[in-house]
Amino acid sequence: MCRKVAKSTRTSGGLAMSTVKLLLADDERIIRDGIRSHMDWERLGIELVGAAENGKEALDMLKSGPVDILLTDIHMPYMDGIQLCREARKLHPNIKIVVLSGYEEFEFAKQALEFAAMKYMLKPFTSRELEAVVLQAKQEVNGYRRAESTLQLTMKRLQESLPLLRENVLTRLVEGRMGEREARQRLESLEIGLSGDRFAVWIVEPEADPAPPAGAPPGGSGAGELHLLMLRDEIEAYMRNRKRALVFGGLNAGVVCIVEADGDDGSGRECGIEGGGAGAGDSLFDLADRLKAHVLDTLHLSVSIGLGGVKDGLEGVAESYREAAEALEYRFLIGDASVIPVDYINFTSEPGLTAVPDKHIERLTTAVRLGNKAGIRGELDAVFAAVRAHPGTPIGDIKLYMKEFLALSLRQLLQSGVRLKEMYGKEFDPYSAVDHYRTMDDMQRGIRTLFAELADFVRDKRGNKTRSVIRRAVEFIDAHYKIEDLSINRLSEELQMNTSYFSRLFKQETGCTFTEYLARTRVEKAKRLLRETTMRVSEITFEVGLKDPFYFSTLFKKVTGQNPTEYRERAE
Repeated sequence: MCRKVAKSTRTSGGLAMSTVKLLLADDERIIRDGIRSHMDWERLGIELVGAAENGKEALDMLKSGPVDILLTDIHMPYMDGIQLCREARKLHPNIKIVVLSGYEEFEFAKQALEFAAMKYMLKPFTSRELEAVVLQAKQEVNGYRRAESTLQLTMKRLQESLPLLRENVLTRLVEGRMGEREARQRLESLEIGLSGDRFAVWIVEPEADPAPPAGAPPGGSGAGELHLLMLRDEIEAYMRNRKRALVFGGLNAGVVCIVEADGDDGSGRECGIEGGGAGAGDSLFDLADRLKAHVLDTLHLSVSIGLGGVKDGLEGVAESYREAAEALEYRFLIGDASVIPVDYINFTSEPGLTAVPDKHIERLTTAVRLGNKAGIRGELDAVFAAVRAHPGTPIGDIKLYMKEFLALSLRQLLQSGVRLKEMYGKEFDPYSAVDHYRTMDDMQRGIRTLFAELADFVRDKRGNKTRSVIRRAVEFIDAHYKIEDLSINRLSEELQMNTSYFSRLFKQETGCTFTEYLARTRVEKAKRLLRETTMRVSEITFEVGLKDPFYFSTLFKKVTGQNPTEYRERAE
């Protein structure tokens, strides 16, 4: 089933791998033997604890001891893979499950995915493909162990009263609900070290909603809270020997730093928004920029930081906090992973946007009707360039401007006969998406995709466009099946079509997926070579666009029911 790959003593990151336990379940002996003997388990840091020939035997092994990864087939005697997945999840809630299956078992595999199978592998597959999946599962197992350990320490800290009181006091401070005297008294009583006279507030916020750490409990807010706690601890450790600061959980989804700023005006203007020039090494801006890089390096987490201005006394902390929050909003214009001082907003403030120019709407809708994607891109680039030319415009005004632009453009398309609901359904609402784009670049990509899809739709409605496209696709596959890396993405690009839209059209017209059609084409070409030439199987493998003879033989048997040698003998 698997071709053995060269051994290595290091992983891709150069780090030694901790051993995890893997159980294999498959009723085909050739599969079990192939996976067992052709994978270098020791190098991968994985212990193969068993290779069961049916679901019942696998369940007994699961009951006998810990198992971290289950590699299972769907159809097996006594107990199938679906039921085995259910029982495995009951016995080992955090087990990682990889389902092996064939083309005809896809519906069964979808059921397995409902039981949190992390991966569905379609037979046949190579040992390299299996190794990649197994290493991913191992990474998640180790991630869960680390997360569990971190979570235990974090939960212990949360159970202590002092940190909770500390968070409460600091939250009230940035909200402006305490005067100078009360703030000093409460900080002193809680042994919070903040004795300076001038302060600046930073808000550090992760980009998007971070994925939960590997192994974190699914659902709920626990995973996000754990991420923020880890971020807070990392920031606290980083600042400890650099600048006196208080670090605590934010009011929304970020981490707040109250930084003592004696001797620093906190301005980022003199060192530039991009990170500072000569002489800026000791500025708060430069320190924040280095903190951002440190978090990315240690936690693999991209963050943006809003910097409030330096204020006198603890009473000024609330004002600096409001400035930091306002600065962070301008990430929409500047982009993700930015350090944004409030001075940047004041520096760029200018009159806002005017009405959307009619010429852009007219040119855009014409490009959509003609299916001219280059024209669509050009007009949208011009519209967004006009928005970026007014960086002082409030974010809310920018979003209203883009909603107006969408409304006018879509109305004109409707008036010209483009049936939007026929493509997107009755619930079509592109306006709500505008409020949820995180950055200007995200918005530009999203709106460009919308109009490009509309252009595809309009073109497809003309005559026999769909059949023409699929005919060209089939002709391309027949002419280029020898290309090893031929993929649906490459074919979609060749046809200048959206990949997901093309995939649906191809399945609709041919009755099979692109991958299935390419596999059948290669097998048919191989059958002719087996009948009409004396080429070796390895030569035919390369001739039809594959490079692994073992994979080719497995694929050939999957499609024809015979291996290449058997087919040639019978053809003779």
